[in-house]
Amino acid sequence: MDSEFAASVGVPRLNTLINPEFNRAESIRCYREGWPNVRPVGVFVRRMLSLVAIEYLFALLVLVVFTNRYVLGSLLRLSDKRTQTAYGDDPQIWPTVAIVVPVYNEGSHVLQTAASFEALDYPRDRLRAVFIDDVSTDDTYQHLLTVAKTYPWMQVIRNEKNVGKRIGIKNAVLKTHADLILSVDSDVIVDKDALRELVRHLCTAGVDAAGGCVFVSNADTNWLTRMQAVKYWIGYQFLKNVENYFSHIMCLSGCLTLYRRAALLAVDHDVESRTFLGDEVKYGEDRFLTRKLVERGYKTRLCFKARCFTKAPPTFAGYISQQLRWRRSNIVDFITALPYLGRFHPLVVVHYVSMALLLLFYPLTLASQVVRLGFIIPMIEHALLVTTFALAYELNKHKLPEMARTSGLWFMSMAFVFPVMYLTLTPLAIATLGTSSWETRGGAKKKTMPAKVSSATAGAG
Repeated sequence: MDSEFAASVGVPRLNTLINPEFNRAESIRCYREGWPNVRPVGVFVRRMLSLVAIEYLFALLVLVVFTNRYVLGSLLRLSDKRTQTAYGDDPQIWPTVAIVVPVYNEGSHVLQTAASFEALDYPRDRLRAVFIDDVSTDDTYQHLLTVAKTYPWMQVIRNEKNVGKRIGIKNAVLKTHADLILSVDSDVIVDKDALRELVRHLCTAGVDAAGGCVFVSNADTNWLTRMQAVKYWIGYQFLKNVENYFSHIMCLSGCLTLYRRAALLAVDHDVESRTFLGDEVKYGEDRFLTRKLVERGYKTRLCFKARCFTKAPPTFAGYISQQLRWRRSNIVDFITALPYLGRFHPLVVVHYVSMALLLLFYPLTLASQVVRLGFIIPMIEHALLVTTFALAYELNKHKLPEMARTSGLWFMSMAFVFPVMYLTLTPLAIATLGTSSWETRGGAKKKTMPAKVSSATAGAG
């Protein structure tokens, strides 16, 4: 009986392959003493079985995510009447809007951002802009002073010390009494119709925060920016549709999001006191803020007609830094959101949890494939996936702004980038969760001392 069982589990045969002197009697003895004592085959078999189990679980997660994101999400978007009708007539009285722009080491990029504000199609007497310099260490503040002189309706504030993005925004909000707050990143070019569309959305859809769609402005710089241009399109076309249908968008981009002032102030304490494992956290603040709004019952949606353009990292080092920051944000957000999952719609919970688990299991699955099959298999699998997205992009890119168009074929490079990124970034993100950094285009932020000036303002009061 023991001999038959040992043969069925393959212990003698496997041990013979590894060690020809290992006999059947020794296999049976090892089995009787306990599975862990079968050396080295017992450990090897157990590890391989665990890898196979991980891959089966991963396949299940992929099925759930694909069905939720791309099948159900697309159907919900097509059936969502609000997507087409939430942009009603212009309000009789346009609400007042304060554009708040947190800035850190952006250099001359702020000049382009300010110029796009000047071109906005919105009643100027209902609009003001505030740039908050978070103690930049380059020439950003000098460029901001130029902005204030060129556009008198724009104001510049310099923090006394580095406080982070969201606290800077909160402090700026407290200095204004505008009905709505438009959060814009400092390297973004806003489409001239974007603000009008966002205001219409908030006024007619009954939501408390609405984000715009983000496109890449430097798509033709090199292969990396072209790849990211396609990736951004996929993100806004498919990844948020389930959340959007239930007005539970879990992450509204800081590139372009319009908030009701009262909603922002309601969560300001949570934002200001945000920590993880005892450390202050400054990354992922857009995601954290949006989730807190949803937890408190506020409605968040995506406005497809509002567009803005951001510069994608043109270097691989910059791209990895960005993706690592986002990966840490995803992990921390998932962990801290667990106690509040009951406040979200069940389908949003399925969407949210399955994506988080997929993110965690992805590197384990890739590692198991590399161990058993080699690296070429994961690349082939990813090539098939990205080919599908590249074709979809090619069929739809004529609808995109000309600035953001590129060839979908450049997305094929993700077949090589994806396996490497997902194999390494998640473990690295977990290992660096305590990092607190703006991590701007120029890399990780160096620690800075408080500014010598207590405060400085310029422009409109």
